[in-house]
Amino acid sequence: MSTPKNTAASRAYRQVDAKAARAEHEKEKRDALKKTAKLRELRLAKEAEDRAAEAANPKKPAKKPKKRGLPEFERER
Repeated sequence: MSTPKNTAASRAYRQVDAKAARAEHEKEKRDALKKTAKLRELRLAKEAEDRAAEAANPKKPAKKPKKRGLPEFERER
């Protein structure tokens, strides 16, 4: 049976455990936000670098395909 002494000790243990779990969760959340910010910064830097490279070396326009109407022997008829 639970006595007031056991209940108080159990409650105190749960409070300490809850504080530790909350602190761990908040730390993991901060770490994830830092990692996300770092990855975003790297991605934006890479995209800016790619845009600069693209501006320096513009693509040549693609050749238009030749129109292929009828074969030559059919045109002669």
